[in-house]
Amino acid sequence: MWRWTSAAILVAAFHISSADATVLYDPGGLSFESVGQSMWGPGQAFRKQESVFVGAQWSNRTATLGGISGSENTVIIPGTDPQYIPIYEPRIWVPDPTWTNPFAGYYTGCGCTKQVKIYPGTDAVTADTRSGVELKLHSSGKVGLEFGYGIDSGSVDARAAFGVMADLPDTVQASQYFSIATSSDFSAGKIVTQSPKLEAYVSGVVQFDGSLDAKACGLAFGCASGSTALPTVDVNQRIVSVDPGSVKILDGLGPGGDPIVEMPLLDQGLTLEGALTYVPPAEPLVGVKVTGPAGLTIFSSVPPDPSLTMDLAELTLNVPDIATTGTGGGTSVASSGRDDLLSAQLDLDGVATLLGGLPPTGMGTDLIDVPGFKVSAHFDFLDADAGPVLGVTQDFDFTPTLMTTIDFSNPVSIAGMPGLYTSWTGEWSALPDFAITQDTTFSPTFWLDTTFQNMTGLDLGLVGTMDFLKLSALATVGGLDIFSMAPLSLNDLLGLDNELFATDKLKFNVFDKTFDLGGFNSFKGPSFTLSVSGETTRITGGITNIAPDGSILPTAVPEPGILWLFGAGLLALWPYRRRRMSPEEA
Repeated sequence: MWRWTSAAILVAAFHISSADATVLYDPGGLSFESVGQSMWGPGQAFRKQESVFVGAQWSNRTATLGGISGSENTVIIPGTDPQYIPIYEPRIWVPDPTWTNPFAGYYTGCGCTKQVKIYPGTDAVTADTRSGVELKLHSSGKVGLEFGYGIDSGSVDARAAFGVMADLPDTVQASQYFSIATSSDFSAGKIVTQSPKLEAYVSGVVQFDGSLDAKACGLAFGCASGSTALPTVDVNQRIVSVDPGSVKILDGLGPGGDPIVEMPLLDQGLTLEGALTYVPPAEPLVGVKVTGPAGLTIFSSVPPDPSLTMDLAELTLNVPDIATTGTGGGTSVASSGRDDLLSAQLDLDGVATLLGGLPPTGMGTDLIDVPGFKVSAHFDFLDADAGPVLGVTQDFDFTPTLMTTIDFSNPVSIAGMPGLYTSWTGEWSALPDFAITQDTTFSPTFWLDTTFQNMTGLDLGLVGTMDFLKLSALATVGGLDIFSMAPLSLNDLLGLDNELFATDKLKFNVFDKTFDLGGFNSFKGPSFTLSVSGETTRITGGITNIAPDGSILPTAVPEPGILWLFGAGLLALWPYRRRRMSPEEA
């Protein structure tokens, strides 16, 4: 049975490795990465981050509370030493022999003084006298403030993973052209982009990681001990952050992840409100108010008395911050993103009340409205807004091509090219035919030829929104919010989209450039030697990951080819065959 099985396996092996006279070249998966490249053209982006920490920082510190007294072997009854006395033993002549001493004449005794033990002594009595409780706190931590800034001129990080394969000829004929069947697979890719950004910040940092060891001892009862890990604390909270758009205080701690306090810089907004003021016995006075980005009134045609207000229109300017992520494979990877630049919204329900005489669906009140100080609240049963929105768009496309440079140990001929060559560069999937006159080693280096397209533009469209049961409140002094409740609506509570409609956007291309994206590492692949002397093709060496600056990077171990796995299986079966052979077969 074994002979038939062995024959079948060997026939299969011969068919796999010899039928097509090829040897599998499989260096495994290759992952190329590039970080911090410019999204506007070839080269590195200007991207810098620096920070300074001020506070306490420690590592692997131990603090001890309490203590253990006594010892495991305390002497409670001391032992005694043996006691000796000196005794003189005379030397005596015995003239006659005895059965035990058959020779004639002998002496007994030593004629000296001996130490004779008269008291044997006793061992000391010990006991475990340990008692008490001891706690040991092992910890590492960091508590303080971090001051830092970050600058990004517009960057892209990219990654591309390729699978690489080739069928190498087992042997070749001297001076005759031969082909190497190659293939590659762009299995996975990713791009991450960040539009130009500038930020400075102060953060509160609290980090703690530790464990607690406890030990308790009782007289004559021994000791018990245990250890437990303490909860890990890792808090990095922005206290103040400044970017071109605004100043944010305690960013992320407000409703919906907003800052507790935000003071706009380049992010500006103007709100037009209808206002009604009535202070008896004067006649009611109707006018308008214009509210600035900090919530303060910058123009009012009514006295600074408590008044009722109704939103009519809002104009908002925003500094775009666009971050995109795209994943894929096959041919290319794409990503896109947008952010508002300018928005002009008309409050439809407010205009309908003012011009159409419809009952108001929302109303606000300015309890205090004097220069530099304002307290207001606003409630809408229904708030419908519509108007044009101008935005900034960014669309990216990343296309990598696997390339190779093959160095030859001896000059070779290349089909379609006159003369002899010691290297060749081109696409891995488009290797030409080669011819050799002697055993030659091929040493491939894999790298990427990439194209990156950045299309940045503007889009313009009409957007309408509708919110139900919308409530907001504000108290501000000198442009600083001392209390702020961002608009909260039933839509937010129910997780419903408030978009009423959105038209197709008109797009205007502002920047469109395609360029080579650099900064990728390369891989020096295993070498293979092609023979014209009848020897089988040999594959030697492993993968070397090379950084753009020429330094060596860590490399994952490539997966073995199918023939290596097949050979390992045959080796594993060999002991089994030896055990199953009969004496006659041996």
